[in-house]
Amino acid sequence: MSQEGVPVKRRRENGPDEQPDLRELVKKNISATQEIKTMVNNQEKNILETIEKLEDQRENTGWLIRELVKIGAQINAENKKSLDKKFVLNEIFCDMLTMKDGDYRYGKCYEHFGQTWRIVVKRQDNYLGVYMGINKLGNTEKWSAETFHSLELSVGRVCRDTIRQEGNFDGYNMYGALKFCTWQEMQNRWLVDGKLTVKAEVHIRKLAGSVKPKLIDFDASAKFSDYILEVGGQKFHVLKQLLAMRSPYFEALFYGNFTESTKDATELKNVDPNDFQNFLEVLHGEYKAIDDYTLEGIMLLNDVYDAKTVAERCQEFLMEKSQLSLVKKLKLVSKYKNDELKEKLLSEIKTLEKYKSIVADGVDDFSLDVAQALLKKSLTLQ
Repeated sequence: MSQEGVPVKRRRENGPDEQPDLRELVKKNISATQEIKTMVNNQEKNILETIEKLEDQRENTGWLIRELVKIGAQINAENKKSLDKKFVLNEIFCDMLTMKDGDYRYGKCYEHFGQTWRIVVKRQDNYLGVYMGINKLGNTEKWSAETFHSLELSVGRVCRDTIRQEGNFDGYNMYGALKFCTWQEMQNRWLVDGKLTVKAEVHIRKLAGSVKPKLIDFDASAKFSDYILEVGGQKFHVLKQLLAMRSPYFEALFYGNFTESTKDATELKNVDPNDFQNFLEVLHGEYKAIDDYTLEGIMLLNDVYDAKTVAERCQEFLMEKSQLSLVKKLKLVSKYKNDELKEKLLSEIKTLEKYKSIVADGVDDFSLDVAQALLKKSLTLQ
C-alpha cells in the first residue's frame, strides 16, 4: 500500500522496482529521431542521385536511340527501291546585287531521265522569281512533263523558305514562282556575300514523248505473246515465260501466288511507258536501246525488276560508251549500287580540283559508301 500523494514505484518484471528517468527518455527519443532523420535524408539523397543517374542514362539512351533511328532511316532510304522519278538540284548564284530589272541568271544544266534541268532566277518589278528550267533533248517533236516540285531558298541549315507547286512543261521551258519574295527581302534575309543559295526537289509524275524510235513493237501484232501488261495507258503484249526467265519480279508475278498469275492481263502502276519500252527492248537483246538519254530510266526500272542481263548491259554502257559526266555516273552508282563501276570511276579522279568539283555538284546525291570512298580518295590527292 502507498500513502496518498506519493507516487508508486513501477516494478520491472522479474526485477527490482525502478523510478523512470524522463530526461534520459527524452534524450534517447531525440537522438533516435535525429538518427531517423539522418537515415531518411541519406536515403532521399541516394534516391535523388539514383534518379539523376537514371535520367542521365535515359537521356544518353534516348540520344543513342535517336541516332540509331536516323542512321536506320538513312540506310532504309538508300536501300528502298522505288519507281518514283525524283532528283534534287542545288545552285549558288553569285553577284546577285548586280542584277537589273528584267535580268535572268541561269544555273548549270543537269541531266535527269533523258532531259536537262536547271534552276533559273529573275529580277522583275523588285521581286525575285525562282524557276525550274528544262531543255528538251533528243529528236522529239512533241514532248511534255508533268511534275511536282519544291523551290527553296536557304541560309545555312536553319533559315530556309520553301514553296511547293505543280509544274506542267507543255510548250514552256520554265515553271516556278514569279514572286517568290521581294527583292529587298532577298537582300536582307537570303543573301550572303552577294550569293543566293537555291535548292529544287523535283518529282516527275509523267513524261510524254520519246527521244528515240521503237526498236521492237510490243503491240497486238507481237508474235508468241500470251500476256498483256498495261503501262501508262499503253498495252505491251509480252511472252510470260521469257520475262519470268530473266526477271525474278516477273517470275513471281506470273507464276507466284498472286491473282495476276491467273489472269491474262494486268496493270503496272507508276511506270513510265517509254522507260518500259526501252527496258523490254534490252531484255529482248536490243542493247542499242541504251544511250545517255534512256539509261537512267532503264536502271530505275531494273532496280525493281532485277534482270541480270539488263544490269550487265547498263554497266557495260556506263563503263565503255557513256558520255555522261563523271559526277552523274557517280550519282547513278550511288543509287543503283555497283562496286566495280564505283572503283573505276574513282580511279578517274586524278586531281584535287576535279575532286572538289565532283563533291560540290553531288554532295546531296551520293550514298554513304560513295561518300566514304570519296573521302578516302581525297587523302591520296595533292
